[in-house]
Amino acid sequence: MNIKKAIIILIILGLIGGLVVFAVLSDKPRITYTTVNIEKKDIAQTVSETGTVKAFSKIELSFLNSGKIEKINFKVGDKILKDQIIVGLDCSDLYIKKEEAKANVDVVRTNHGKLLAGAAKEDINISKAGLQQAKTVYEAAEKELEKNKSSVSENIAQTKKTLADLKSSDSSTITAAEQAIINAEIALENIKSAYQSTIDNYIENALIVVEDKLSIANNALDEIDRTINDEDLKNYLSVKNISYLHSTKSAYEDALDLLAAAQSSLETAKSEQNYDNVVKALNDAEKVLDKIFLSLSYCYSALEYTVTSSTLTQSELDIFKINISADQTLTSTAISAAKTAKQNIETALINYETHTANAENTLSQTMAAYDDALKLAENNYSSAKVNGEQQITAAQSRTDSAFEAWQVAQSRYNQVVAPANRHDVSVSLARIKQAEASLAAVKKNIDNCFIKAPVNGTITKIKFEIGEQPGIGSPVVFMLGDNSYEIEVLISEADIAKISKDDFARITLDAFGEDLIFLGKVDFIEPAETVIQDVIYYSITVVFTESKEKNAFLANVKSGMTANVDITTDKRENVLVTPVRAIVDRNGKGKFVRVLIGENIEERNVTLGLRGDGGLVEVLSGLKEGEKVVTYIKEE
Repeated sequence: MNIKKAIIILIILGLIGGLVVFAVLSDKPRITYTTVNIEKKDIAQTVSETGTVKAFSKIELSFLNSGKIEKINFKVGDKILKDQIIVGLDCSDLYIKKEEAKANVDVVRTNHGKLLAGAAKEDINISKAGLQQAKTVYEAAEKELEKNKSSVSENIAQTKKTLADLKSSDSSTITAAEQAIINAEIALENIKSAYQSTIDNYIENALIVVEDKLSIANNALDEIDRTINDEDLKNYLSVKNISYLHSTKSAYEDALDLLAAAQSSLETAKSEQNYDNVVKALNDAEKVLDKIFLSLSYCYSALEYTVTSSTLTQSELDIFKINISADQTLTSTAISAAKTAKQNIETALINYETHTANAENTLSQTMAAYDDALKLAENNYSSAKVNGEQQITAAQSRTDSAFEAWQVAQSRYNQVVAPANRHDVSVSLARIKQAEASLAAVKKNIDNCFIKAPVNGTITKIKFEIGEQPGIGSPVVFMLGDNSYEIEVLISEADIAKISKDDFARITLDAFGEDLIFLGKVDFIEPAETVIQDVIYYSITVVFTESKEKNAFLANVKSGMTANVDITTDKRENVLVTPVRAIVDRNGKGKFVRVLIGENIEERNVTLGLRGDGGLVEVLSGLKEGEKVVTYIKEE
């Protein structure tokens, strides 16, 4: 009876187990595929950017004379013909000079007539007065000569004293250049002392940091040792992926060796506190901390791949993770502290070298300035003697010239009272020509008071208003010579390689709206880069290639308008295409797509061509028209 019951119980348990297995096996996830049919299409690759309309021909007009603007005959936007006067200056003084020049011409002509007629009593009196004036000038030149001799002597004495003070070692005669050298030497010593103190402080702090962080390193190694050798973890640690446990132990052993080396470097740095020893201690500390951090990371991954059991609960496993994670944080902070300590020392050393170099450079400059001052004093002394001689020579020359002028005046007086001769008649004729030339020059200056249009065009800007006084050569009027425009566009370095000369462009202008589309082409690509806020761009020029029906709109295009340019850089017609989202990149092993055949997925290697707009890419090989490629897989 007991045997029958046992058999019945076994049969029942078998049925229950079979039902459970059937339920588990029948509960498979349902997979849904999103697909796209492979078909032939036209695709294009475009680059879209915003540019600025600019005129081909911009003309800047300015005055050749200075003066106040008196009249402006046109305004901005006016059409203007060649040689029309746009702006004029107040040249009333030139008109006066013109009348004076005309009067002067009349005078010299009248004088010529008088010369031919013989000297009048009034002319004789004037010549006599000129003779007296020439004598007075000569006497004044003699007095000026004596005054120059006195001034030159005083200047030479002063420059000689300045040179003697610079050469003297007497403290009572220290010059500004010598005092600058003394100040620069004091500043150099102060800078060396101050920045060396900073370096010493950072070195001392670095030793404290190394000692403290090596203690953290030692604690972290203890935690790793406790974890990998814990009895509760012994049979379960990293069982899902044993490689993490091996990596942990390997990094742990390496860290022990590095820790010993770092402690040795620390002791050496303590006994001989110099830059090289301290930086080596920091570097060794950083190496051991990096290796410990790596071991901690492997250890944490090992814990992640650990299974729980009756002897190892999830809570206990979580505590191990928390401890390792905490040591990771402490180790990461210790690495940052070591890096900071090393950076502080290096920065302090750079500051010491930089400021010391600057101070030494300042000292060199002050010494050079002293040498320059000494040379200048020597040159000034030499120049004072040379210039003095030249001034006296010049004054003597003026005196001699004045004497000669006196004698000439005497001769002229004699000529005036004498009958006219052929030479005097020639001189008089020359004066007539000179007066006529002066009149012509005044007329030319009057013409220069007006700005005339050099060509037919449109006024775009008038920089000054009536009453203002522009400088000579300063642009006053800006105009456009014709209705030809171009568009300047900046293209990023990521897109510039796609663009070629004569590429087709579609253009819209903000001023006319998106519905009015102009046609154009790439006319020029600037070979040199343009840097804007550390970003590389390349400038290209797009010109309009508009049809006749839109010429009326082109006539209203203005320089400075914002243009939106879509440049077609490449295109393919009637080619197989697939969405980019269907492409799977196998990390350098090629590009793949998943093809749905019935209910099965087949992975194909594909060769791709042009990547176009709208997320499409050309397929050169690997697919056929009509096949379905998977773009998304969903499990339910």
